Amino acid sequence: MQLDWPGSLPEMPSNCLTRATTHLNMARLGLGDMSESEQDRVVLGFCSVAVFGRSVTLALQHLRHWDAEGYDQWYGPWRDEMNADPLCRFFYDLRTDILHGGVPNIGFMLGSAGLHAPPPGTVRLIGRPAPTEHKGGPIEDASTLNLCRLYISYLEELLASAADVVWQIEDRWQAEQEVVRGQ
Repeated sequence: MQLDWPGSLPEMPSNCLTRATTHLNMARLGLGDMSESEQDRVVLGFCSVAVFGRSVTLALQHLRHWDAEGYDQWYGPWRDEMNADPLCRFFYDLRTDILHGGVPNIGFMLGSAGLHAPPPGTVRLIGRPAPTEHKGGPIEDASTLNLCRLYISYLEELLASAADVVWQIEDRWQAEQEVVRGQ
């Protein structure tokens, strides 16, 4: 049995898709935890969306190992869009803070009153403004739950676009492996 240590490359290109899908599923579970009533589960869910959401893109970046040109043609526009997108930058920075700077200052609404007060259970990042735009348009609902929904939806689009590219890279890689074995 071969151990797959962190940082090592998957055995074949399609494993990148498998890993990215697993990370997306973990982010979705985090989103589900945000609907719980227990404060720690809500905060854990929010952090899971940030950490595992970013891991989707990291898993897909391993595709470059097998086909840099094909990967760059596909991922380049996505990378540029994510770098310029306030919602994606928000989650990228949040993940960095969680993993490298400690858990950010997170508030949890235990109760609220008033017409515009956030509902109980709302997660708030203290000292970090919520993004107000995503994909060139305004974000109407800047609650952390909605921000997470938008981010996961975006990652689902990214992963769906990756499927064709992954299998094209896999096919070319398999053909190269057959040539190498035949020599």
